[in-house]
Amino acid sequence: MKSFAPGARDIQLTADGQQNFDPAWSPDGKRITYYSMKRHGIFSMPALGGVSQQLTEFGSHPVWSPDGQWLAFQAVSSPDLGAVPMGKSTIWLVSAQGGTPRQLTRVDYPAGSHFAPSWSPDGKRIAFINFDTRSPQVWSITASGDELQAITKHGTGDKSWPIYSPDGKGIFYNRGEALWKTPINADDGAPAGEPLRVADLGSVVIQNASLSASGKWIAYSASTSTDNLISVPMSPITSEPAGPPSLLTNEPGTRHIAPAFSPDGSKLAFSAQRRGSSMNVWTTDADGGNLTQLTIDGGRFPSWYPDGKQLAFLSDREGHREFWSIASVGGNERTLFELDGIENPRMSPDARQVAFNFTKDGIINLATVPMMATELKQLTYDKELAGWPCWSPDGQYLALEIKRGDDTHIAIIPSKGGEPTQLTFEHGQSWPNSWSPDGDKIVFAGARDGIWNLWWVSRSDRAVKQLTHNTKLNVFFRYPAWSPLANRIVSEYSENKGNIYVMELR
Repeated sequence: MKSFAPGARDIQLTADGQQNFDPAWSPDGKRITYYSMKRHGIFSMPALGGVSQQLTEFGSHPVWSPDGQWLAFQAVSSPDLGAVPMGKSTIWLVSAQGGTPRQLTRVDYPAGSHFAPSWSPDGKRIAFINFDTRSPQVWSITASGDELQAITKHGTGDKSWPIYSPDGKGIFYNRGEALWKTPINADDGAPAGEPLRVADLGSVVIQNASLSASGKWIAYSASTSTDNLISVPMSPITSEPAGPPSLLTNEPGTRHIAPAFSPDGSKLAFSAQRRGSSMNVWTTDADGGNLTQLTIDGGRFPSWYPDGKQLAFLSDREGHREFWSIASVGGNERTLFELDGIENPRMSPDARQVAFNFTKDGIINLATVPMMATELKQLTYDKELAGWPCWSPDGQYLALEIKRGDDTHIAIIPSKGGEPTQLTFEHGQSWPNSWSPDGDKIVFAGARDGIWNLWWVSRSDRAVKQLTHNTKLNVFFRYPAWSPLANRIVSEYSENKGNIYVMELR
């Protein structure tokens, strides 16, 4: 807690080591609620510190009703510093004194998952973000769970947190690098005009905005990230690290994701987004030399053809989602087929199929489609989440991520279909992306106790090995790719830094 009085010191309220997030003041200022990552659920404590009371055994991002009687919250755990919430989420209510929570929004109504609730000043409505594979939107619903109302049409930031203006006649949210406000009708919550751009925030990403009671000041957290590719040298014999990680790219203000090695291991393709431009496909030598931009009109999630002379990638450039191919030298492009409504496509090693995330009824599952065809085959029918596939070197299996409660795990499934086999069971997050050349191990980005590192798990004996030794909460790894030469793993590496800001609204 921070006082605005000159010279006042910050006061630490919790010191239990349980990684506590999402603090929220009660309307009378006497209590603070928060989400505990390690203990799970929502807790309440005196505003000046003291014994905490557990209110729920699940959920996060609690917000108080104006009369202090209720808390609205989202069903899934709060995101860490480097990810948006994943999995099916709805908005719930619980008494500020504890008790049995009540579900407010229905699964997939509206389609997608529901996060970041915010009460209207009169306590009659709750705004929230609806997140799906396309674009997050702001919605609102009455506190009794009816009269659903769409607020935005053009999308918001994936970490946007809607908040009502004190007079109840507008909702603030962030979109891109700007703060926006949509006027609304205080009687029925319907939009009452076009959205207004309130403030430009530069290159930072804002979260957790909060308005003062007067509506003249807004406080928010803002973060920036240093995001590059790192290379971890590996022993081809032991599949263990042969040295410390090193930077493969070093471009401030650019995000590098989804690296993929060429079949001979000499080249690396990846997606990169420079500040102020769209994401495009780039290539580089395996050692980081000869950096080359391939696409100029947008592209992401590149996959190599077996001959190493072409790449396939996903693009929205024509106004809908399509799979394209491009020559690795010369840049000649052509459209392969439309893949509207899917994400994270991965082409099979023989270039005959594409596996991808397939969203149906708001739940991500795994599907495949033959190249140059449109009839998909759904492989998983999970009730929580099963996606982010990656092919084994022989194309016979797919590794995937499955969600179980607040945890995600690594599983494998025959590429022709069948029952998934779970390989990891530890608490935390496990996000697969690539296999070892011998087809036995799956490398993944894993979070244990909130700390992200690179790991692998063996398909044959389920042994798990930690490959990096990061200790910072503000660092994350994503999309590790194992070289066909077995001598290195390349991964996205990002370090987030941020601060708390206060801005006067005019």
